[in-house]
Amino acid sequence: MQLRDLAPWPIAATAIRRSEHGLNNDSYFVTAREGEFVARVYRNTADPARVRDEHDLLARLAQQELPFRVPVPLKTSDGDTLAVLETADGPRLASLSERIPGEPAPLDVPNARLAGRALAQLDGAFGRLDLPVRQPATLRDVHPLVPEPLAALDELDIGARADPVRAVLDRVIAEHDALVASLPRQLIHGDFAFPNTLVEARKVTGMLDFEFAGADHRAADVAGALYVIAVRSDPRQTWAVLDAFLAGFRRSLEIDPLEAAAVPSLMLRRASFGLVHWIGRWRQGIAPRDEPLARVDRTTRFAAWLETNAPRVALAAAGEAAPAPRR
Repeated sequence: MQLRDLAPWPIAATAIRRSEHGLNNDSYFVTAREGEFVARVYRNTADPARVRDEHDLLARLAQQELPFRVPVPLKTSDGDTLAVLETADGPRLASLSERIPGEPAPLDVPNARLAGRALAQLDGAFGRLDLPVRQPATLRDVHPLVPEPLAALDELDIGARADPVRAVLDRVIAEHDALVASLPRQLIHGDFAFPNTLVEARKVTGMLDFEFAGADHRAADVAGALYVIAVRSDPRQTWAVLDAFLAGFRRSLEIDPLEAAAVPSLMLRRASFGLVHWIGRWRQGIAPRDEPLARVDRTTRFAAWLETNAPRVALAAAGEAAPAPRR
């Protein structure tokens, strides 16, 4: 993206630089006479309706009494929140928002507590929105180019690694109906990550990346966050970070006992959704084969970790003490 690509918006841009964060889309920091902005170029979708739904949701959230900000796309000179950019890879949808002060939260205990409370506050706001809530997605719904996730494993040609990950996907598919029947659902963020949480002076200033926001199990957000902690934190700090996150979350939102018991299953579902998503990006031609292969290995490692630690995860989600984990 270059300065000339910002012509659709009524700002006088003077500098632009690419953000180092973000895997699904491209983000750029923009300096203009009017202030600081963030431009986003979508790579995951070329569907204007999908992006406009995201923008509508952000506008509704901005009207809620949240203690932090969410991105609010600015209108172009034509009155739209979307522009179409011509790139070397073809037309791309783009948006522009004011930059929210703060830096991405590090994955550590103090910031886990802050992020946990912020996610709960966000989920509380989502729950207050008067919007229709559809059925939670299945594995087949994750990516339009992966309608048969189990068959897609064969295309990856992963040999002996296929059996363990196939077992994970089979379990997620088998548990879907029971989770739908037993858990409350609402709109959720759907893509929690510490880089999506902005902090400044030990306060959360913003939450970012609402591309995957939509209807799901209410507990899927907290389960997704715990999955992120389990696979990305320093193993020596995993439980301290996980407990801190949950303590922060429960300060603003209670976790129902049935939801707490389902959190391990929802974490495994989140891992599987991530794998299918990256297979889809590979099939789109916007990610190398190494990306879904890395998710295959991560999914099987996480499933092994969860096999040992699921009871403690469920107790922690419920706010109950647990014995030290087995090693």
